[in-house]
Amino acid sequence: MKLKSCSFINAIFIIPFIIFSSQVYAYTGCEKDLPSISLTKDSALARLLQCNRDILDAKRTLIANESGLIIAGETQNPILTLGVGELNPKLGIGSGSVFDKTIDSSIRYEQLIERGGKRDLRIKSSRSLIAGSQQDIIEVQRLQSIQLFNAMVDLSAAHQKIDLLSEVVSLYQDTLQANNIRTQKGDLPRLDAERQIIDFNHAQIEFRQAQANEKMAQLALASLLAWEKQAELIKVDDAILNVSSLQNEEFNTDARSDVKAAKRRIEATTSLRELAQAQQKVDITASVQYDHWPTSPSNTTGTGDTIGFNVSVPLQINHRYEGEIARANSDAEAANEALERAHANAKADWFRYNADVNSADNKLKILQNDQMPRAENVAKTIELGYKKGALSLIDLLDARRMLRQTRLDLLEARANLARSVLIFNQAIAANKI
Repeated sequence: MKLKSCSFINAIFIIPFIIFSSQVYAYTGCEKDLPSISLTKDSALARLLQCNRDILDAKRTLIANESGLIIAGETQNPILTLGVGELNPKLGIGSGSVFDKTIDSSIRYEQLIERGGKRDLRIKSSRSLIAGSQQDIIEVQRLQSIQLFNAMVDLSAAHQKIDLLSEVVSLYQDTLQANNIRTQKGDLPRLDAERQIIDFNHAQIEFRQAQANEKMAQLALASLLAWEKQAELIKVDDAILNVSSLQNEEFNTDARSDVKAAKRRIEATTSLRELAQAQQKVDITASVQYDHWPTSPSNTTGTGDTIGFNVSVPLQINHRYEGEIARANSDAEAANEALERAHANAKADWFRYNADVNSADNKLKILQNDQMPRAENVAKTIELGYKKGALSLIDLLDARRMLRQTRLDLLEARANLARSVLIFNQAIAANKI
């Protein structure tokens, strides 16, 4: 398939979808910026990456997972216990300084010691989740860019459709003015004039609907770019409908972001499964305790200063974390199934992209090379024949309708091909990240 080349492919489709650090995720200028006079593909994509709400949400998820890595690497805080005991109200606490009082005081320091590499497994799982979230951002950017290109093509096509139908309405208006004069002179039957008015009204309805469609397309594009308040100001450079050349590089399903994300989640669930199994290796709580119980005339049984050491071990009598292990195994199986599904979706999307391009290209060739020239020739011939009185008004109206519909079909075919090629090339570009 030979398509018109466009330098934009080298400029925009190979731009990586940059993953910003967590400190610059929020773009404060989104609400203050105003739409440019005419949005181009690269300016719209730049705005999308900065302000699209779905992309920002994906980045916030990454921030949360980065926080999870900090949590995963933390060791349990120690416990410090202060206590007093052996107080006898009848005998009192004796005289002297506070340290010499007959009080059994103690200070205890406890620390949980994890065994079985649990901390390392938590860290490993968190790192995999972070890597998966990074791929999720790229995937959301990929999907949102597809919606962006579709919305831009829709808006441009709607604008051009308005221009086309505006010419049609203007033509009918000129014809109706001439018909009024001809009807008054008796050169045109009243019935023929009424038929043309009916066709004029139909053209007006199409024109009004095209204007409504343009408003809807503006709102759809504004929603993607977080420009809802400025939706009526948004316009798209009509160059978006210029068909770009296809990127002929190979598509690797393993390189797509949703597949990469699924692989990272398999790594995370594998680590979590190992972590669940590691729960069967009991943790130890070690403690050291300092006791101070001085002797006095009223207390001759004091022990003075003593130090004790303790080790606590939970007894796995009632359960051995069977439920946690079963759930971790289930999560791991689900992650593997998600990877298979991501592979299947990537392959299906690629086949669909190719089919859409081929179908749109074939349709445009037929309309551009055969249908449109024939419709223009037929309309021109019938217009001439009608003026000479050789053909009827019915023939004229049919020819005009056919020409109008063929022009609309051609515009739609251009939009479909532009949309299909943009998405095809975007799939190749995203495959390189």
